Amino acid sequence: MRGIGGWCAIPLFWLITVAFSAQWTIGVYMCADNGMNEQANSDIAEMMAVGSSGSVNIVVQVDYAAWDTNPSCRRYYIKKNQKELLADLGEVDMADSATLADFIAFLKKSFPARNYFLIIWDHGNGWRAGYGPRRAVVIDESHSHMMGVAGGELASALRLGKKMLGRKITVLGFDACLMGSIEVATEVMDYCDYLLASEGLVGWEGFPYDDFFGKIVANPAVTTEELLKEMCADYGKRNSGEDVCLSAIFLPQLPRVINRINALCSTLSAVGDLRLARERVQTFGIDASRPPAVTDEQIDFIHFWQLVPSAGGCGLSAVAPLLSALDSLIIANAAYGDYRNARGVAAWFPYRYLSFKAKAAEYQELVFADSTPWLWFLNNYYSRDDVKPTQPEILNHRTGNRNDIRLWWSKSYDLAPVTYILYRVTEPETVFFDCAADLNNWQTEGWTLSTRYFHSAPFAFFSGSAAGLNSELTLCEPLNLPAGGLLSFYACYLTEEGEDSLSNPVRDVCYLEYSSDRSNWFPMDSFYGTKEFWDEFRYILPPVSQFYLRFRYRTNGAINYLGVFIDDLKVERFSTSTSTSPVKDTTFYLFNLPRDTTGYYFLVVGVDSFGNFSSVSDYYQVKIKTFAEPYTRPAPFADRCKIVLDFPEEENPDVLIFTLSGTLVKRFHRVTSQEIDWDGRQERGKEIADGVYIVVVKGRNFRKIGKIAKVRTSWI
Repeated sequence: MRGIGGWCAIPLFWLITVAFSAQWTIGVYMCADNGMNEQANSDIAEMMAVGSSGSVNIVVQVDYAAWDTNPSCRRYYIKKNQKELLADLGEVDMADSATLADFIAFLKKSFPARNYFLIIWDHGNGWRAGYGPRRAVVIDESHSHMMGVAGGELASALRLGKKMLGRKITVLGFDACLMGSIEVATEVMDYCDYLLASEGLVGWEGFPYDDFFGKIVANPAVTTEELLKEMCADYGKRNSGEDVCLSAIFLPQLPRVINRINALCSTLSAVGDLRLARERVQTFGIDASRPPAVTDEQIDFIHFWQLVPSAGGCGLSAVAPLLSALDSLIIANAAYGDYRNARGVAAWFPYRYLSFKAKAAEYQELVFADSTPWLWFLNNYYSRDDVKPTQPEILNHRTGNRNDIRLWWSKSYDLAPVTYILYRVTEPETVFFDCAADLNNWQTEGWTLSTRYFHSAPFAFFSGSAAGLNSELTLCEPLNLPAGGLLSFYACYLTEEGEDSLSNPVRDVCYLEYSSDRSNWFPMDSFYGTKEFWDEFRYILPPVSQFYLRFRYRTNGAINYLGVFIDDLKVERFSTSTSTSPVKDTTFYLFNLPRDTTGYYFLVVGVDSFGNFSSVSDYYQVKIKTFAEPYTRPAPFADRCKIVLDFPEEENPDVLIFTLSGTLVKRFHRVTSQEIDWDGRQERGKEIADGVYIVVVKGRNFRKIGKIAKVRTSWI
């Protein structure tokens, strides 16, 4: 096996002949190491019908399948009616970004030209990441590897290629299915000037290379836009009567389009009127055996916005700027048959919410998703968000001189706006733990112990899997949680989650519930769908004297999957617990916290605008070693208030209130409580004037001073 550097064997005199004389170098990157193996030779034969010229270089890197009579990867220089071997590379991984980048570098070094036309030849599957069935643009079966778009594999190769060329690739073409999308275009726009691709499926014969390359060889001085217009027209003529489409996209126009998308989506508060447009829009499926259907996930992006005004949507005036930008984006387009409404660029717009939900996380890995609110737009369109925000974690804190703390936590990822609730608790204590070794702590109806799946050996609680289940796992003895607590456990599950013909959800659901009397049960969460790997779930528990816990698994009469597995349950009890109102920021300031050398424990939870709660963060401990200054609640106060104190347990201090000039206003003797209820009056019952006052907490071996303020209500 020879390395990728094998091209160095090309004679020097031949390189000098072609150097700086070419208008175009066309590089065809053919990954035939899959079911496309036989078609590669047919397409190379079409290229040989034209062949290179003094102004046009046609270079092919083709990787054949392991079962081919002549396997491995080779580079050819295509001449009229022949192909000249440039290098036998042996077995290489064509789905590796580095392999594609190396091919681009080879074109630059061996065949310099004014313009570079790179064609990626394979199955294609749109924007998907390079893993799983039918998810890639390049599939190398010998290496069990796929190159995808989401996640940056394709972009990484083109980034390196641009660096090696010293400029952008003139045209990037995809002789592959479903690559003419706005997601793919955005991924490659920094590395290429033009994109030539189909929004839909590409027939087995692919590009008509004799027509395409013949145009360039016949007129190498042709402008890029003229060339691409002719190619789109030729593709349509060659496939007359078939369902085909091909378009050319001017990528430098894409930032303007993205700006228009951002402006339009930010104004769309109601999306119900867009549904008719989605019903009528041109779609592109992955099944060549049937025509496009409304349930296909890819739509024509331009056609959709053209339909919006007639569908009673947001109005022509709002859509017009985006349509104008899209019109400048598409420089050529051919569309026939069932693709006749293909306008030039596709976008992901699943018909059903579950399809959206299943792929949204993968879609987030695209540059387009990061550059536009398209995912947010889709999420609002479905109006069925049941995806929990990701778990936030408290990352850092800063303490001040007055027992004040500022906390920072990580942002929860979610497709809807998220607010956060911060909890401050003390002395968490484990009062219950069950590693699912037996069922002694539970009353069971249908739940059993499983040895098939567990988080900690040898068992886990198992819901069962059958039609018509209403199985229950109920805690036998109640737990006392006077200040609330924290529940945590590990779970994995695979349950039915689908939709009926009216898009109503069809699910098997495991409900998490609590009760104080085992009669009235209240929901805490529900589980359905797929969680293939064990994950921890954490919940704040309410303050109740008797806490019962129940897992209830309910199935319908339709398809039943594996079920639900629960393991390693733990309940912790708090000595005290307080919480904030929901805040939008990922930071919060707490002032004048009482001394606690054992430490405060902080927890944060995210909740989105659809009411979905994240799992609770891990504990974040902060110790306060000094006593807090006295203060009032509210602060400032208008009439009555509570004076909040912090002093050692062994002290019964006097609390004295002075004016700033030192006049005693009020004295409280031998205080035993951490709070004093004060009516805002002097010793003789007269209401004190507005202003700032000094509070002195004075014990036998303790002294603390603070300031309070009184302001009349009408001034606040």
